[in-house]
Amino acid sequence: MAARVGTYPLSPRRLAMRLEPIPPDACPRCAQRRLAGRCVSLGCRQGWLPLRHTHVVLGYNQGDARRLVLAAKDAANRNAVTLLARVLAGYLLAEEVRQAYDWLLPVPFHPGALRGRPVHPLTAIYLDALSVLRPAIRCDDLEPPFLVQARATPSLRGQSEAARWRVVRGAFAIGRTTRMLSGARVLLLDDVMTTGATLSECARVLIEEAGAALIAAVVLVRQPWRADAATRTQGRLARTAHDD
Repeated sequence: MAARVGTYPLSPRRLAMRLEPIPPDACPRCAQRRLAGRCVSLGCRQGWLPLRHTHVVLGYNQGDARRLVLAAKDAANRNAVTLLARVLAGYLLAEEVRQAYDWLLPVPFHPGALRGRPVHPLTAIYLDALSVLRPAIRCDDLEPPFLVQARATPSLRGQSEAARWRVVRGAFAIGRTTRMLSGARVLLLDDVMTTGATLSECARVLIEEAGAALIAAVVLVRQPWRADAATRTQGRLARTAHDD
């Protein structure tokens, strides 16, 4: 039987895995690599990203980190869920990220996103880590949740950046009326950050409707830019710099 995370938080640095960490010169707001000294994320370029900072537990979504997250997300592997919960707890405790925030909230899911799985993987990871995180930071007990996904959205896999931002607009809402989030510094949890659109829409709702003062994100992995997209963007940046 897998060990309970409440007893065994695990630092990411102790994993015997091949990980690609986020480089120190990455964009602090979205954790994406910069090209020509600029963040090429659409959310950052357009000023759509209300996140103050993005913390990444395992680094970029490739290699062993990708396989572990897919085992939890697509295969609902209980061992993968428990390991990710332990690593999440270890990251938040060892890195003392919790001291900068008042609340930890998971990104909610719509029942349609279960796709036959017994439990939503991000929620399972969050609940597994809850017993060790709750003494260190105030956590949403999800009864009912602060945030809900008010309508189903199509799968975002394969969608362009712009399409992802359009799809999630208006998909999330406040789940219960409360003043506990007014003026609060909130840390939003997600498993994979690709464009930041989902996290940003949740952040917008928390700021505009719940009165939160600051929103940051903690994600298990950050999706790296595809080489072809990065090359095209780098070319546009170079042309812009030449024209300037």
